[in-house]
Amino acid sequence: MKQQQTECKRCGICCQKGGPALHGQDLALVRSGHLPIEDLITIRHGELAHNPLTGRIEAVAAELVKIRGSGQEWCCCYYEPTSKGCSIYGNRPLSCGVLKCWQPEETLALVGRDLLSRLDILEEDDPLRIHVLEHERLCPCPDMGEVEKILTGPAASALRSLEVLVNSDLALRDRLVRECNLSLARELFLFGRPIFQLLQPFGVLVSESPQGLRLTMRREYSNGEAYGG
Repeated sequence: MKQQQTECKRCGICCQKGGPALHGQDLALVRSGHLPIEDLITIRHGELAHNPLTGRIEAVAAELVKIRGSGQEWCCCYYEPTSKGCSIYGNRPLSCGVLKCWQPEETLALVGRDLLSRLDILEEDDPLRIHVLEHERLCPCPDMGEVEKILTGPAASALRSLEVLVNSDLALRDRLVRECNLSLARELFLFGRPIFQLLQPFGVLVSESPQGLRLTMRREYSNGEAYGG
């Protein structure tokens, strides 16, 4: 008879699948410096992410802030491959604290509930708040689930509209990064990933032109594992 699992085996698979989303209880970890803003990334409303409740890649219904990945990967930046452990174990976020891969009910109960947003994290008097609101107003993230459907058909007109948004997004980011002297890490927390990056898993090719970025489609593409959980 197979023995039932009752404790973590330290395989590291959970950490390698992506950093956790932060919840209200985790705000104290951010404010105390245990979770620096430079180690966080914003997933904006409309971006695609893995939904643990459905097991599918879906557009997120509400903004969430996650611990960033390591390098170009989704693996949590606090995961230590050698020891297969967590470098902030004593100050890990709520969803990590309740995680039991063999008994996921408590973790699943947190999905989509009491999520922290950028404006929850930034102090009320933080001058960067106004820039977050400006970027969200001028360059909102489209529903990427709908974008994917549109791009599977005749995509020329859709690409031209997305091209305008992509270039507006980059121009505003460039201005705010220069004016506020932002690092890349802070940019990804404040404004999320550039929209052109979100389009690439759909087979959208990006090239530079004198007028800005140009978007074209590959004939075949796969979104594979392009999105973190």
